[in-house]
Amino acid sequence: MTTETTVAPPSHTAQPARSTTAVVLLIEIAVIIVWALFVTRPYQTMNPDDIPIGREYLSAIQTHHVWNWVKQCGPCAFWNGSHRGGAPSFADPYGSMLHPLVILTTLIWDVRNGAKIALVAVFMLGGVAQWWLAYVLGLGRLARMWSGLLAVVAGHLGARAENGNFGLLLSTVACALVLPPLIAFLRDGSRRMAIVLGVMTAQALVSGQGYMQIGLACLLPLALLLPIAPHRWALVRRAGIAALVALLLASAFLIPFLHFLPNFQKDIAPDFPAATPFVYMPLHFVIDNAEFYTTRELQKLPYPYLYMNFIGWIPLLLALWAIVQHHKQQQPYVRFLALGALMVLWIASGGPLAWAAQTLPSAALAEQLAGIRFHPVIAGLAVPLVLGLAAIRVNHLEQWYWRYQPVQPAQRWSRIRFLLFDWRAVIAIPLVLALLQSYQFNSQWIATVPLQREVEPVLQSLRTDSLQWVNPPFGEHAFVEPAVGKGYKMTFGYRTWNWRGRVAPQPYLEADRKGVAAGMQRRTTVGDISINVADDVRDYASLNLANGQRAVCPAQGLGGNIDIRCTIPVDGELVVLENSWTGWQAEIDGQPVSLQDGQWLRVSLPAGEHHVVFRYWPWDGLLGVSLSAIGFVLVLVLWRFGEAPLPLRRAKE
Repeated sequence: MTTETTVAPPSHTAQPARSTTAVVLLIEIAVIIVWALFVTRPYQTMNPDDIPIGREYLSAIQTHHVWNWVKQCGPCAFWNGSHRGGAPSFADPYGSMLHPLVILTTLIWDVRNGAKIALVAVFMLGGVAQWWLAYVLGLGRLARMWSGLLAVVAGHLGARAENGNFGLLLSTVACALVLPPLIAFLRDGSRRMAIVLGVMTAQALVSGQGYMQIGLACLLPLALLLPIAPHRWALVRRAGIAALVALLLASAFLIPFLHFLPNFQKDIAPDFPAATPFVYMPLHFVIDNAEFYTTRELQKLPYPYLYMNFIGWIPLLLALWAIVQHHKQQQPYVRFLALGALMVLWIASGGPLAWAAQTLPSAALAEQLAGIRFHPVIAGLAVPLVLGLAAIRVNHLEQWYWRYQPVQPAQRWSRIRFLLFDWRAVIAIPLVLALLQSYQFNSQWIATVPLQREVEPVLQSLRTDSLQWVNPPFGEHAFVEPAVGKGYKMTFGYRTWNWRGRVAPQPYLEADRKGVAAGMQRRTTVGDISINVADDVRDYASLNLANGQRAVCPAQGLGGNIDIRCTIPVDGELVVLENSWTGWQAEIDGQPVSLQDGQWLRVSLPAGEHHVVFRYWPWDGLLGVSLSAIGFVLVLVLWRFGEAPLPLRRAKE
């Protein structure tokens, strides 16, 4: 590895650090935003039936309906009763419903259109995050702009949309947004930068999925390689501010999640079938053959979205060039970016996860590791690091361009000819080619398709007069979000985890492409889909009477609000097929009663006509939301009474 002697840019450089104005920086960001708008133009349709491509898209955005529930019934949104007996809404690590971007877009444009607007914003933020990283590294305008524009069309976003996993795209960008303030805070120790770091960390924590957060956590220890400000104890105290801000703001998710954590049970893959040899991982940066990703070549699964991170040879070669030749002042940043990219790729390969799962003495920890089944997606976090390295090299080329500018001809026409045919301008050619190459390959998956025509008639056939559990066609994600939007309760639906020790309620109605399952009989058909009804009684709210008979009570409700009216001749036990959990409260005719033990909501009911009310008031959810509100106020107070406003100080060029 060699280093270059730092030479300050001459006075005629296009962007000397001290003269860069806020207006110019805003223009740079605006250009990236306009580029992102161009790239994501297929998403910019306000027809809710135009759906971004990707098999899992409509199941990935189902949790966004929590904000429609907030508008309809307020605190009932703490409970998600849409799947498998219900579960606490904010404890779900899969969904991105607590991210500010999702909250804002859903409240304004509803779920489907709001999610498309959020996707457009994700691509914008991906470019801005890369621009921000280049800025705090002290890079010039060309390096900042090029890396930001390239991040918009890089494979960790565009190609990752192949499967329609909204949360994966959002969490990738959310974690990338943590890197710039992390570098700036460690270097400068600014209190306001500590606040920014805390806010960015919080939004990464609530962005969903968990895979990218694992990659970010593995990357953080390498931050010790970065330049660290003097007065270490003051830096530690301000790091505490960042941690406090992050934990408070993310409490709406963290408190319910940690409370519910022992009940999580994920499907596991102890043999790590998605694992790929580490030496093959960088190849996914440069392979632009879509068919290749549908095969098992290079020991991978035939699921393209797991592995595609295409950026092309040009950025990769520039990154390697930056590693072997860079300014001395850039050495800590080069080490952090290079080792960070290798660390992320190593974790994504699955090798260390498989080794740890086999060697850990704790079976519970080994099971948790085996639940990280789709670890190759973590490699997407390496893309911003590689692009950061490439931007460092581009910055050096830009400095070289101005440093060795030859004498320009005096005559006007000669000067124009000189500018048009300046041989040094050839450095722009590979940069433009890199942008075009990434855009051409990765934009294949930035598109929309119409909602399947059969979704609406099938869901209409599954409508019930109470809150009975139903089943759309098994494994078909296109039915999930529309069913949740209609308030349906799905026996299976789609959720990436199970509630340990709980069984799903049996469906009263079921849509089945394979025909009629045991215990069901055909009611009607919609195209090639059979709509079946259960042979036995599978009502949502039923009464086990003291005389041995069984009665049914009609139920209505949404989320954590359930209202049931019953008229019974003798005493009995009311059983409601909704998972019982701390926070559920019951009233009979306005009088509080105790819930009985068991999986389902149960209360004893005397003879007569009664109005039974179940309400979910979770202490963990209320505490989490309260702490998040406190965190928001704390950010405002600390920012208002912190030190004088500081720019994001940049590394020396």
